Amino acid sequence: MIAFVVVLSAFGSLLRAEEERPTVEHVLDFLKEKMPESMDLLERVKEEEGEEGYAEVVESAADLLMEYLEIKREEGAEAAENFLDEERTRVRMESLVEAWHEADDEAGKREIRKEIGKLVGAQIDREIEYGHRELEKLKKEVEEIAEELAEMQESRERIIAEELREILSDEEEREEGEQEEEGDGENAIKQSWSQEKNYARPYWVNIPKLDDGEALPVIIFLHGNGGNARGLQRMILNRYPKVASQSITVFPEGYRESWNIVSERSKADDREFVEAIIRELAERDDVKENDFTIMGISNGAALVNQIAIETKLPNIKNYISAVSPLNGFQYDGKNFKSRGEENNYEEVAKPLVGKRLLNISGTNDPLVPYRGGPSKAIPAKGGKLPFVDAEESIFLWAKRMGYGGKKLREPSTVNGKIEVFSYLDGDVVHFKVNDHGHNATQALSQELLLEFLKGE
Repeated sequence: MIAFVVVLSAFGSLLRAEEERPTVEHVLDFLKEKMPESMDLLERVKEEEGEEGYAEVVESAADLLMEYLEIKREEGAEAAENFLDEERTRVRMESLVEAWHEADDEAGKREIRKEIGKLVGAQIDREIEYGHRELEKLKKEVEEIAEELAEMQESRERIIAEELREILSDEEEREEGEQEEEGDGENAIKQSWSQEKNYARPYWVNIPKLDDGEALPVIIFLHGNGGNARGLQRMILNRYPKVASQSITVFPEGYRESWNIVSERSKADDREFVEAIIRELAERDDVKENDFTIMGISNGAALVNQIAIETKLPNIKNYISAVSPLNGFQYDGKNFKSRGEENNYEEVAKPLVGKRLLNISGTNDPLVPYRGGPSKAIPAKGGKLPFVDAEESIFLWAKRMGYGGKKLREPSTVNGKIEVFSYLDGDVVHFKVNDHGHNATQALSQELLLEFLKGE
């Protein structure tokens, strides 16, 4: 073994200089150490074909040595040893075939045939194992691609905004901004935390014009990670115009385009931010003080869950979480958990009862697995963010709200691609959206949203 280490050291430079060749002595040391069966073959060649034939075989062995060293350098020791295994099999096969032809008795031929069969079987096993390894590599590549796509989906609104900034001229952007600002009600709540001091956190309020001046319910919409309040505002007002005409709609802005859940960029107290908005609006004469709804998408839905777990405000009536059931920090398998100042999720929480909840999740979501388990892309302390199974998550909420029956195994009703799991006469509901991924919110039509909000 020491001799072979010397050979490897001596010829490490050969891999960088093609004109250099290992000496005969080094080649023979290599063969003795790694392929001793080839030495008999060398001797036979020398006897039968003379020095010229012997020299040709040694040259081939030198090529083999250089190829072995290159594979070891580029792919590692295991790949190099696999390469030599194949060469040993080839040499052994040649010897056995030659011996089979030279054998005179049938018994001898049968034994040689068995040996050849073993070699062929071993070669097939190696090829199968190689195929399995390549398949695992391919699976890993596919998973990595899925993670990249999921991250892009999560940051879609931010990516669109960045692309628009590059495409639009300064003048076009300015005009677009002026148009957006017309008629908007921009407000702010000041907060201080580890990242900011006395920071004005913006939110936008849309109030429909009604002749009778009646008090209206309020819906607070929370954007996803990488999104922003203005982008979500445009989407909601376009998709749900009837909802917006019957409610005061509110669009808070997450700090650094995120909400502080587990390991996000923001470290702000987002629950306090949303509660401060509710306190301010609840004092208005045109607001139904105990008819607030909070709806969030993705990272915003995670904040909806956290508020539902922690808040003591009586004003919130409905919670709607889109494409984010409870995560493994918010519910540890036994208890609901408060976030805590350091996001340690150690304190057991007792969510307020008598609330209505709706969750929407897609069965093909690559970012938030429908059946629970770790996300492929969302980071968390110690790895990736784990999630509770979507149907289990809504069942846990139903139990907290007073449901005493068994978990639903089959949907209560089916609406197209949506399987509806309804508890407590429709007060706690899960929409299982088949054939949808992290875009499952698209399946929530205006009619379905109004139906839930009105409790019909």
